[in-house]
Amino acid sequence: MKMVDTIKKLFAKPLPATRAGAFYNAFSYQTKISPETIAVYIASVTKPGDTILDPFGGSGSTAAAALMCEHPTAEMKSLALALGVSPVWGKRNAVVYDVGVFGSFASSTILNRIKASEFEEKVNDFLRKAETELDTIYETTDGLGKPGTIRYIIWSEVFVCQACKKEISYFDSGTQRNPVRFLETLRCPHCGHTQKLDGESFARETIFDPILKKEVIRKKRVPAWVYGETNGSNWDRKATPEDLRACEECAARLSSTNNMIVPKEIIWGELYRSGYHFGITHLHHFYTIRNFLVMQKLWNMANRYEKRVSDSLKLLLLSYNASHSTLMTRVVAKKKSKDFILTGAQSGVLYISKLPIEKNILRGLKRKAKSLKEAYFSLEECSGNVVVRNQSSAKMKERDQSIDFVFTDPPFGDFIPYAEVNQINELWLDKVTERRNEAIISPSTGITIADYERMLSQIFKEVARVTKKSSFVTAVFHAAKADVWNAFATALRSANLTVCQANVLDKKQASFKQVVSDVAVQGDPIFLLEKAIQSKDNGTVDHYLIVRELVISVASGRIDKRRIYSQYINWCFCHAAPIRLDAKDAYAYIDSLVGGSE
Repeated sequence: MKMVDTIKKLFAKPLPATRAGAFYNAFSYQTKISPETIAVYIASVTKPGDTILDPFGGSGSTAAAALMCEHPTAEMKSLALALGVSPVWGKRNAVVYDVGVFGSFASSTILNRIKASEFEEKVNDFLRKAETELDTIYETTDGLGKPGTIRYIIWSEVFVCQACKKEISYFDSGTQRNPVRFLETLRCPHCGHTQKLDGESFARETIFDPILKKEVIRKKRVPAWVYGETNGSNWDRKATPEDLRACEECAARLSSTNNMIVPKEIIWGELYRSGYHFGITHLHHFYTIRNFLVMQKLWNMANRYEKRVSDSLKLLLLSYNASHSTLMTRVVAKKKSKDFILTGAQSGVLYISKLPIEKNILRGLKRKAKSLKEAYFSLEECSGNVVVRNQSSAKMKERDQSIDFVFTDPPFGDFIPYAEVNQINELWLDKVTERRNEAIISPSTGITIADYERMLSQIFKEVARVTKKSSFVTAVFHAAKADVWNAFATALRSANLTVCQANVLDKKQASFKQVVSDVAVQGDPIFLLEKAIQSKDNGTVDHYLIVRELVISVASGRIDKRRIYSQYINWCFCHAAPIRLDAKDAYAYIDSLVGGSE
């Protein structure tokens, strides 16, 4: 099949990109997608032995995809058949750059080709020793006083009654079970006063911080409901004073070992919210005392192994850490559900709910280890060479015209402050990302949209330099603001890269911000770029007319405003036209055309 025909087929319909599979499940990372779709794309437009570049490496999906071209999965073969393309499977090499410390660590570690059997052996040894050294830390009793093991505990914020000034448990007075509901008001159990959930009416407490070695003021949270297991049977019960005393014993235990613990300060930026981050100034404040003690112990234990194994064990810990070991773990209420549904932290933010969860980390690591083992197994026979560089791609080490293909997913303006989010993991690595080198828009670091545009321009000029003349560059991009889109477009033009094809990467599960945002764009536009530029914009484009024609083109069914906006962006790029409409402007116009339908 000729290359031009292959490309036409790849761009003929939205490319499916699932949020599933061994690599995707191995560890969480913002905007991460599974590499299978990327692998089909790479194998269709390159040949065995080629080198693939990703200047915004993130979680390493592009590098994993390049490796997977050598041993395609059944899902990859099925996808190629559905797209009507004939990939040339075989070994590929990859080079990835990322300024982020955690992304680079995770990429290099998951791609180190350690044997799955060796990983499993070392993890089993690690967890056996951990259970011995941590001993009774998660032990408790069930509702009948029989010995059991904690699975997880729902903690509750405490509020102050505006009338009688007594304390109110949010769990007891602000929620309902069977069916589960989060109430909009609190009714004081002491005086009957009803009040709205004012973000500033939470109770505060002064405690001695054993790591900072001084008194601090924080939000008051107490254990509310305990979920456990005894002899293979699950149970749950109301928290008791004994549960709180067990936590206090952990604090005493931490005090006796805290001379070895260095306080690690949280550097706040765009994500700080006074309502739920009150009193959180250091890493250990994101944990219950028990779970910080467990994480510290496990981290020290991982250091006892040789480096390659140690890194794999640390990735296991970090893959579970931010999503499940911290106070950012939460419960949600589903319609008609009898009990709360346990879920992990919200991606891309540092949100702590009014009902944070304390999970049994040891139990969680056993399950998480299976995902990492599968990821290692899927890559262990791949012979391609991968280079991961933890540095900015504004000045690459590769020679001129040495790269055969580029697939990348640049940061989307001010969409996610990666370094601020990832510091929960990076502080354990004792190295954090230099935020001024991040190609994002960030008021807290003074990075403006002009700076963002300049950074992208420098990087894409480097991309053009190292890419062979006849090779393509593929970029996935997502934004809801016209000025961010135009910054991206200007960066491409500055590098003499022009759009020759456009499509949509159809993610099957949107990220948290894409789900909740009123101006989220459904499907990330994906552009095929080449080294040439030919302006087609004569300054007379009617952008509302373009949107209208896209709406009319929908043959039947529901109008998807987010998809229409992505198609509008694609049209502008393919016609070298500046983006004039923000997502909210396009959505309002579409509503006026179709009467507000979705």
